[in-house]
Amino acid sequence: MNNSGLVTLRDMLFDGNQDPDHPAIVSPGYQPLTYHDLRLQVYDTVKTLCSMGFHRNDRIAVTAPSGPETAVSIISIMAGFTSLPLNPQNKAQEFDTYFSKFKINGMVVQKNLNTAARSAAATRDIPVIELTAVSRKAGRFTLAAGLPQEPNEAVYGLPSDIATLIPTSGTTSTPKIVPYSQELLSEITHMSRDLNHLTHEDRSLHIVPYFHGLGLLSTLLAPLLAGGTVICTRDFIPSDFIPLLKTKKPTFYWGVPALHQAILQELKKVNAEELAHNSLRFIGTVSAFMPDEVRRELETLAGAPLLESYGMTEAAFISRNVPYKRGSVGIPVIESVHILDDNSEPVRPGKTGEIVIRGQVVISGYLDAPEENKTAFRNGWFYTGDMGYIDEKGYLFITGRKKELINKGGEKISPAEIDAVLRSHPGVKDAMSFQVADPLLGEDIEAMVVPADLRVSEEELRRFLLDRLVQSKVPRRIWFVDEIPKNSTGKPLRSVGTKRYGMSLQVQNPDR
Repeated sequence: MNNSGLVTLRDMLFDGNQDPDHPAIVSPGYQPLTYHDLRLQVYDTVKTLCSMGFHRNDRIAVTAPSGPETAVSIISIMAGFTSLPLNPQNKAQEFDTYFSKFKINGMVVQKNLNTAARSAAATRDIPVIELTAVSRKAGRFTLAAGLPQEPNEAVYGLPSDIATLIPTSGTTSTPKIVPYSQELLSEITHMSRDLNHLTHEDRSLHIVPYFHGLGLLSTLLAPLLAGGTVICTRDFIPSDFIPLLKTKKPTFYWGVPALHQAILQELKKVNAEELAHNSLRFIGTVSAFMPDEVRRELETLAGAPLLESYGMTEAAFISRNVPYKRGSVGIPVIESVHILDDNSEPVRPGKTGEIVIRGQVVISGYLDAPEENKTAFRNGWFYTGDMGYIDEKGYLFITGRKKELINKGGEKISPAEIDAVLRSHPGVKDAMSFQVADPLLGEDIEAMVVPADLRVSEEELRRFLLDRLVQSKVPRRIWFVDEIPKNSTGKPLRSVGTKRYGMSLQVQNPDR
């Protein structure tokens, strides 16, 4: 629990013990932005928006490419209003959907940036606020809009005000809206700082999108709360990693498995001597399965431990896999975790059920979703929808999503369990199982496999599975593909497999 008394973003930035002269934001090609500069920029931004007529809890979208101005603008807006960072690459229809669903009051874009967000905002009469960088200091900018202005003082958010809205990273349905109050944002930020033992000496290499929770919390706000430095990249590509490691000397970075694998390929291109004694203290990973081989190679070449965290938009930190245990998502760090059966009764250790949680970093409900809230939030507990179990040592294991369970003739089967066994085959690089319709069973199982060895066959994989799973869990067909369809956070899109191969009994395997 946060006992610091810093319960809003304004508190964390203005009343923390950060050194005013210490670099808060740095970026290649720019002069550092100190904490004194950062506070001035936050004040100027909030004052300007208040003078434009915006008020606390007004929802302001930020649709700008990654960079120091984007980072500081999001922070500044959160301090006094409700921010909604969006992917600037979205199409006009996607922006229109977000603007409607989130009831946006204003939108920040970079000046002279041609984006579909402008046309979407125009159709809904949403004010467009243009951001312009004004100095060589990283993250300094001004805001301008065609709005009448009356001089006004900066008014900051209260603990109960909503600081930011984040859509869930759903794989099968329309994302739900997760509201983070100022107080909840503070709780999560303090927890991230403390779990990762961040200090003023830490330097976060920010290479993930700002429109994901990861891009706001552990990579941006937590190091700033600790008085450290955030290295804000612009248009990051994996080949930038080694130069940034050498010149900016980050002590950590966070990413999803696909990003880690791309960085690993870059590390393999340089001599081990060049990586020896580098600045990295740890590497953080979230969202999806990390192959053991990638983990081992990355830790060896980077010379830093890989810390795996299990969380979700609704609860940023649930468990951490430290000390590491293969196949687990770690030991719970949240106040309460239970495993419940279909009757909401606790199960014994080792038995699978739904993971339910309670704690200070869990949201109290979705925004504008009364039916979902009735299902997901019950008697003070959040029903995560993840299935799993806790072993005798207290380690949590996830076996799949409750909604993804395949009902094969009455037997409930987790596709994630099948994925894990397939990935353990030396000839398999990645795998995803999914449901397909069956006239007799209702549902059956098929799988997509990215081969690591082109000589591996469907028959060989089926025999491999039969040695490790009961026959009912073995996919009726295995399709060889170049890549597994995944969402932006690395979660497999099983619905794509269902749609692509729903009629697989009537066609030949097109990807072999």
